[in-house]
Amino acid sequence: MGVRRAVETTLEVIQKEDSGVSTFGPLIHNPQVLNLLEERGVKILKSIPEKESGTVIIRAHGVPPVQKDQLRKAGAKVKDATCPHVVKVQVIIRKYLKQGYGTVIIGDRNHAEVEGLMGFAGNLGRVVSNRQDVENLEITAPYIIVSQTTQDEIIFDELSSMILERFPGGKVFNTICDATHKRQEEVRRLCNDVQAMVVVGGKNSANTKRLAEIAEGMGCPVFLVETEEELDFGVLTKYECVGVTAGASTPTWMISRIVRILEAMPGKREGKLKQFGSRLLWLLLATNIYVSLGGGVLTYTAEVLQNKRPMASFFLISFLYLFAMHNLNRFTDRKLQKFNDPLRALFYEKYRWPLLVISALSLALALTLAFEHGFKPFLLLSGMSIFGIFYPVQVIPKSLISNIRVRGLKEIPGSKTFLVAVAWAFVTTLIPALASPEDPDLMTVAVLLFIMLLVFVRSALFDVFEVQGDRIVGKETLPVCIGEQKTLFVLHIIMGILVCMLLLMPLLGLMSAVGFWLLPGILYILGLTRLYCKGRINQGPRLEFYLETVFYLLAGLTWLALL
Repeated sequence: MGVRRAVETTLEVIQKEDSGVSTFGPLIHNPQVLNLLEERGVKILKSIPEKESGTVIIRAHGVPPVQKDQLRKAGAKVKDATCPHVVKVQVIIRKYLKQGYGTVIIGDRNHAEVEGLMGFAGNLGRVVSNRQDVENLEITAPYIIVSQTTQDEIIFDELSSMILERFPGGKVFNTICDATHKRQEEVRRLCNDVQAMVVVGGKNSANTKRLAEIAEGMGCPVFLVETEEELDFGVLTKYECVGVTAGASTPTWMISRIVRILEAMPGKREGKLKQFGSRLLWLLLATNIYVSLGGGVLTYTAEVLQNKRPMASFFLISFLYLFAMHNLNRFTDRKLQKFNDPLRALFYEKYRWPLLVISALSLALALTLAFEHGFKPFLLLSGMSIFGIFYPVQVIPKSLISNIRVRGLKEIPGSKTFLVAVAWAFVTTLIPALASPEDPDLMTVAVLLFIMLLVFVRSALFDVFEVQGDRIVGKETLPVCIGEQKTLFVLHIIMGILVCMLLLMPLLGLMSAVGFWLLPGILYILGLTRLYCKGRINQGPRLEFYLETVFYLLAGLTWLALL
C-alpha cells in the first residue's frame, strides 16, 4: 500500500505540474519503476540543493525531519509520500523521545527507512541488525524497541527477546507492516505447495531479498528476478508447479507480466493437446478475433431484442469492423502493452505489417457490406471508421494545449471507454436498424442503450485490470481519474441498471421477451467482478477470456429463448 501510494502520489503531481518534479532519493526500491518515472521527467535529488523551486516528493521510506525542513528552506514545495506504516513508527519514536526514552530499531543499518527513523530518534537511537549488534549494544536510559516495517517477523522476535534479556524493562512495538507479515507467511505456506519460487523485485530491495531468503530456508529453489528477461526458461520448464511472490516495491503490472509468461510456458507434464489449446486461445485473444466474433454474435442478440430477423451480413459487418479497429488501436497503445502484456506487445511487433494489412482489408470489406445495405449504414460506418482512426491523433492546436492540457481526444479522461461503448452499440444495433425499411423506433433506442451500457461495463473493467500500467504511461482512463473503488462502484450501479432494463423493458414493449432470458449474462459479469475484487482470479489471458465470453453467453441465451 505504501509503495503504491508513493507512486500514485508522484503520478498525480506529474499531471498537475508541467516541470520541476523530483524525489529526494529513490522513491522506491524498484529500478524499472524509477526509469519509467524518469522518462516522465521525474528527477532524483541525491542531496539538498541551496535553492530549489520545484516540487520535491519525499520517498516512501521517509526521511529525517531535519532534511524535510531543509528542503522547505531551500524553496521547494514538499509533497510527503512516506508510507503511512513508516509514519506510524516515526510517531511512536517521537512520542517516547519527548518522555526521555531511547529507541532501538531492529532493521538493516544502511536501509533508507532506518536512516529516516534514526533522524527521529536522535542521539538516543540505536540500530540492531543481528546477534552481534545485540551483544555490542549499550543502553543507559529507558528505551523502546521498534522494527523496520519490512523486517522478518522471526528475526524481530528473536532479536527483541535477546535485547529484553540483556536490558529488562524495554517496551516492544512490533511495527512490521501487516502486508509484509502476510507476505512472509504466504511464502512459507506456498513453499509447501510448489516445486520452485520466483521472487520478483529490485535486487537492492531488502524485503525482496528477505522473501528469497525465507523461500531458500524452506528448501525451495529460488529465482530472484527484476524483469521477465531474467527468467531461466530452460530450468523452469523442468518444474510442474511454480510459485510467484514479489517485494513490496514491485508494481502489480510487473508481477502480471511474469505470471503471464510463466503461464505461457509448457509444464513438465503438460500434454500436447493442452498446449495447443492454450496457444490457440492466446492467439484468438492476441489477434482480437475472439472479441470481434463476440461483437458479431452480440449483433444477433441485438436484432432479436428488436424483434428483427438476424442476418449474416450484419454479423460480418460487426465482426470485420471491430476486428479492424481493435487491432489498429492496439498499435497506438503499444507502449501500454509493454507494461500490461509484454507477450502481446512482442507479437504485434513481430507481425505488425500482416496485421495492419488484414485489418485494412477487413475494414474495407465491412464498408462494402454496409454500402450494399444502403447509403445511411455506409455513411455511419465510414464516419465511425474515420473517427476511430484519427482518435489518437493530436487534433487540438498547440496554442490551446497549454490552457486545456489536452492534445487530442485520446487524452480526454475516460473518453476511450465511452467511445468504444458507443461504437459497439452503433455497429451492432444502429447500422442494422438504418438498413431496415422502417425508421429506427423506441425499441431501437432502448436496445442501443442496453448494448452501450453493457460494453461500457466490459471496457471499464479492463481499465480497472490495467490501471497501474495506465497510470505509468499517463493514460486518462476512468479508474485513473476517479480511482478503482469508485469506478467499481459506478460499474455496480450500471449493472443494476442493466438488470432493471431486462426486467422492465420487455413489459413496456421496448424490448422483446428474450430480454428476460439475458439476466444470467449480467449476473455472470457481476460474479466475475466479485471474484476479481476478492483476489480469486487475477489479470491475464484467463480473465480476459472469461470477460469476453459474456457476449457468447448472451447469444446462447438468446438462441435458447427462441427454441
